[in-house]
Amino acid sequence: MESFSEYFHTPLDPARWAALAGVPVALIALYFLKLKRRPERVPSTLLWRRSMEDLHVNSLFQRLRRNLLLFLQLLIIFLAMFALAGPRSKGFFNERQKYVIVIDNSASMSATDAGKTRLELAKAEARKVVDGMNASDLAMIISFNDRAKVEASYTSNKSVLRGAIERVAASEGSTSPREALEVAAGLANPSRQFEEGTVATAEVPPKLVMLTDGGFDDVEGFSLGNLQASIVVVGKPPRATRKAEADNPPPVEGKPLPNPSDNVAIAALQTRRDDEKTDRFQIFGRIHNYREESASIEAKLYKHDSAKPTSPGSLLDAIALEIAAQADQSFKFDLPGSGAAEFEVRIDVKDAQPLDNRAFAVVSEPRRSKVLIVSSGDRYLIDTLKTPVTLQEADFTVVKPEEYDKSPVDRQVAGGEFDWIIYENFRPKQAPEADALYFGAFPPGAVYDNPKSLEHPVILDWDTTHPLMQFIRDLSTVFIQKAKGIEPPPGTTPLIGSNLGTLAFVVPRSGYRDVVVSFPLVEGTEFNTNWPLKISFPLFLYNCLNVLGDPTTNASDRVHVPGRPVILRVGSLVDRIEVTAPDGSRSTVKRSTQGTFIYNQADRSGIYYVNRGENDREAFAVNLFDPRESDIATRGLVPEGVPAAEAERYRIKIGYNPVEGKRIGTTRERSEWWPWLAAGALAIVMLEWYIYNKKVYI
Repeated sequence: MESFSEYFHTPLDPARWAALAGVPVALIALYFLKLKRRPERVPSTLLWRRSMEDLHVNSLFQRLRRNLLLFLQLLIIFLAMFALAGPRSKGFFNERQKYVIVIDNSASMSATDAGKTRLELAKAEARKVVDGMNASDLAMIISFNDRAKVEASYTSNKSVLRGAIERVAASEGSTSPREALEVAAGLANPSRQFEEGTVATAEVPPKLVMLTDGGFDDVEGFSLGNLQASIVVVGKPPRATRKAEADNPPPVEGKPLPNPSDNVAIAALQTRRDDEKTDRFQIFGRIHNYREESASIEAKLYKHDSAKPTSPGSLLDAIALEIAAQADQSFKFDLPGSGAAEFEVRIDVKDAQPLDNRAFAVVSEPRRSKVLIVSSGDRYLIDTLKTPVTLQEADFTVVKPEEYDKSPVDRQVAGGEFDWIIYENFRPKQAPEADALYFGAFPPGAVYDNPKSLEHPVILDWDTTHPLMQFIRDLSTVFIQKAKGIEPPPGTTPLIGSNLGTLAFVVPRSGYRDVVVSFPLVEGTEFNTNWPLKISFPLFLYNCLNVLGDPTTNASDRVHVPGRPVILRVGSLVDRIEVTAPDGSRSTVKRSTQGTFIYNQADRSGIYYVNRGENDREAFAVNLFDPRESDIATRGLVPEGVPAAEAERYRIKIGYNPVEGKRIGTTRERSEWWPWLAAGALAIVMLEWYIYNKKVYI
């Protein structure tokens, strides 16, 4: 049953209401008062009629005559009393409360499938929540992509909250709500919060309102505490489709039905010199069609001029492509070698997500990379790496685990002299100043401290779209005896999955990347897996050499994503460098204590230029290669037509509890009616004054 307080919010206590109730009674009593008669001498009996009329009003119990002024005065009093009762319409929230409003501003929130961008719609919904607050309510605003930012701490000032909502800007970051939830739980769950003399106790559970399109995995191993979660799904509601079984096999158990969305995205882009013709290089990539119908597009190649960072580039070539529904299509451009150069590929298509219609690549002067192998002498690993092809691209140094912490290796690792380090069955005490690949071990850090043992895991799937896994097809024939399992940290990209959990993943680390294969290749002198005997093993190592090995003087060939630090290695002895962003803005970066330059402002995709001095300029590319952000199908709402047994797959889970998603527009603003009632009472006062004066002057 809905309570009285849900619709009325009065500032008066019962005693004052009792006193106020006597006002209309007193007004009516004024019209009953007897007139005190006094003797009057009249010159004519014609005036007796007026005296007889006075007798009517002198009777206490006679019926009141119709009096318009009395009715207007009573109406004024009743309107004023009703306004003091604080009437209001019932909104999304009903009681004195503290709210935690969390707004997703990741790349997928720039999609325009619902007319406006999803972020604009989310901010409008957030304003509704703020407008529906009581004067004593508290709210805080948090924005998030792969990182969280507190836009406004607890306050009851609606102007401050609206300003914080307006400051939430679109980003190209990926989506990971864990940090935002941790911030929200930490700030919302304390027993007392003070602001402007108001105390918000833990007796009323805070309400979490998350405005998102649901483009993230379930948040496992997390507790909301006393937060009451509500997820408002922003974007076009999902619609599950299933093609004819002749064209599409039945869905795999445990996987959701395909959800089409209006987007065609560049999923990968790389450059490589032709092994047969060293004077030529290739730009090749892959495009994914997320629509439920085929797409006819044109991929165009542009060359950029480093002297004009903001120029649109000059058109070099174009390829017409026909991409099937929810399928990939590869493309390739062959170009003559001309030294260092910067390129862009654009696809000519109108869709709901324009951010992934462009991709960038940099061709730099080749350099042999420096690779350190920390191993007890696994010849299968070492011999696979040292092939005639790889020896032309890299210099390999092999040390045993007991030699790793000794000079000069420790100084070389700390100084960032190696481009890539491989750790086999060895965990270093500190993270290296380089990309790292771990076999049968984990990087340093508390999140990896307590792995669980996995016996005979079976590989079920792997991400063939990731650059580290391209051309790998035979992992289903790989057998593993033992592995180690952990809960992957935030920002992890799974590479190999099994029936017991993730077996390989890549995770960013302060501008570097850690690639973890959680099962060892050998245990002592015995094989732990037959993977080294499969063709996919040398392919995987070669992919790592090209992706992690960094065969350039800086970060030009690395796969950089928006919002992540970029580690720049500069050979010259300069203390600072200048970086020019795609929009033409410039920033100065100082050399770190490790001898590298850490650039933290690569927030947008595009080509960034590094100026080390006069006529000494290099470049690196930042790209939005994130399937989560390109697949803009919303998550959190159950599509129409989905069987009840499969509906659970579409719901978002925070911890172990599924959170029911709400459609956008369900956040109803709670309207206060008392200002309109007060205005009506004032208007009637003016009408009553007008009528009274009309009677006087007529």
